[in-house]
Formats: sequence, structure tokens, C-alpha cells
Amino acid sequence: MNSISKLAAPLKRINARKKARKRLSPMVLLTGIVATMLSTASMAQQQQQLIHVQGTGAMSITPNAYSVTFVIEEQGETVGKLNTTLASDLRSVVSFLLEQGIERNDIQSMQVRLTPRYVNSPNGRVQEGFTLSREISVTDSNIENYDKVLDGVLGRGVDRIQQFSFVSTTQTNAYQTALVAAVKDAKARAALLAKELGVEVGEVVAISESGGNMPVPVMRADAFAKEMSVSLPGQETVEARINVSFTIIQ
Repeated sequence: MNSISKLAAPLKRINARKKARKRLSPMVLLTGIVATMLSTASMAQQQQQLIHVQGTGAMSITPNAYSVTFVIEEQGETVGKLNTTLASDLRSVVSFLLEQGIERNDIQSMQVRLTPRYVNSPNGRVQEGFTLSREISVTDSNIENYDKVLDGVLGRGVDRIQQFSFVSTTQTNAYQTALVAAVKDAKARAALLAKELGVEVGEVVAISESGGNMPVPVMRADAFAKEMSVSLPGQETVEARINVSFTIIQ
């Protein structure tokens, strides 16, 4: 290679790098613009002033049905023997429920639970057989018949009442009505706060439902029946709660 060629080679490499930088410049510039826009939008969102309120709505309903879950349970050494005894009790309870006019579609008895049973001994906890249980869930629209049903299942192998509640077949519609009332309540609360602060309520930026049902304690069947013997369904209140965030207009 002559001296001119040796001098030209580095120049060619330098020119190639310059051309590459020129080709990349628009892309780098665009990336920078996008990053700036995202950063600005993020800062604007962080600086956005909001009003957070909780709205509540309630609707009173009169129960016209009841729902109850019975538990029958057996303990022993052999699973097969436990299942035989439990099946006999189950048939007796279901037959009684059908005699009370409860529809088959309103009786569920497929829930089965088998657990090892442990006892304390000088050598520590040791297994001593099993506990087999079945749950029978019932919904009955004859609300005046619930006390007779509770009394009747006690003599047919039921050990516990897992849950009892008066229900209404119109509860879904009642909750929707309460939910609408909760929205109106949230808007009224936000407007009141805004007025006192000398600002205006803007658009909704977030909304969510909140709340839940209170759990029903597990009770022995006989104690529960005595407690319910003087109970009346009365009225129930269906409540809805929502959390809403509004923008503030200065």
C-alpha cells in the first residue's frame, strides 16, 4: 500500500463515523422529545389537585325468605363406617326438608370434608381416626316455617348451624338502588367541600366500591335454635359504599 492509500484509509473511517452520527441524530432527538413529554405529563399528573370522598347509600328491605347451612359430623376410625352413618343422617335430614315443602333445587348437600383427628398423648400429638362432615345448604321462601325446620333437623343428626340469615329475593335490585344513592351522596359531599374551599368540582378520575358483609358466627345447633326461637325478620338495610376522586377547578 502506497503512502497516499495509508493516509486515505483513516479519513474514510472518520467520514463513515460522521455519516453514522448524522443518521442517528433524528432518532436520538425524537427519543429526547418523547422522554421530555412523558416527564412533563408525569409531573402534571402528580401536581393535579383532587378531592377524595366516600359516598354511602342505603335501602331498607323486608326479608321474604331465609338461608341456612346445617353441618352433620361423625368421628371414628374407619372412613367407610363414618360415611355409612353420615349418609343415613343426610338422607333423614333431606327427606324431612322435602316434607316441609322445600324444593330440591333449593337444597345443596354435595360439600364433604374429611380430616384426620389428633389427640394429645405422652408421646405428643397422634392421629386417632378421622372426622367426616357434610354440609346441607337450604334456601326456603316460606319464612314463617324456619323455626319448625330448625327444630326438625335437630333430631336428625345435625351438629352445627354454620350460617343463618334472613334474605330477600329483591336484594339485588335494592343494592343497585343503594349504589345509585351512594353516587349521589359522593357528588353532594364533594360539592360541599369544594364550596367551603372556594373551588369547583371537576371530572371524576377514579371510583371504586368498598364495604362487605359481616360474618355469621358458628353456633351449636341447639343453642342457635333457642336464640332464633324469639327472632323476627323485621327489616334489613342494604348498604352500598363507594370511593370517588374528583379533580379540583381553581
